[in-house]
Amino acid sequence: MRDVVLWLSGAALAFLVTAGAFLLLANLATAPSEKSLNPDGAPGGSGHTLDLQLDRERLASLEPLPDQSLDLAVENEGDEQLTHVNVTLIVSSENTALSDPRYYRQTVEKLPVGGTASVRFEFDLLAPEQPVAIPPAANPEPPREILELRATTPDGNSTVRTVILPP
Repeated sequence: MRDVVLWLSGAALAFLVTAGAFLLLANLATAPSEKSLNPDGAPGGSGHTLDLQLDRERLASLEPLPDQSLDLAVENEGDEQLTHVNVTLIVSSENTALSDPRYYRQTVEKLPVGGTASVRFEFDLLAPEQPVAIPPAANPEPPREILELRATTPDGNSTVRTVILPP
């Protein structure tokens, strides 16, 4: 009986030492939360800062139909005038197996410091024809559409907004 108690105490001690070592290693490998939440500065530090303002009410009213439109505002929050800001809208499906993304592009020629430019996209939200028939039981609800809006300067600075539309 004494051997069993000694063996169980040794096993429990070994377990506690091993668990403590793993917890110590896990705590050493993580960065402080304040540091990991703050994004790094813009690449190159050029001071060009863009922002995209979206109309939430219009986004909520989008339907899976052709000839939809979306207005957005591109704002220059930097300290220099921007030229040739490319604004891209990518429409894709959350079903990546059948996804065929559609790209729409606009260019803002000049964007003064603190200025805002309006951009209007005309696009189709009608799902493309699916080449492979899927049994109805395999996919009970239609996949959602994903809108990715990206504004990019010639220097490579960009901002991205992603919207997932309900089915």
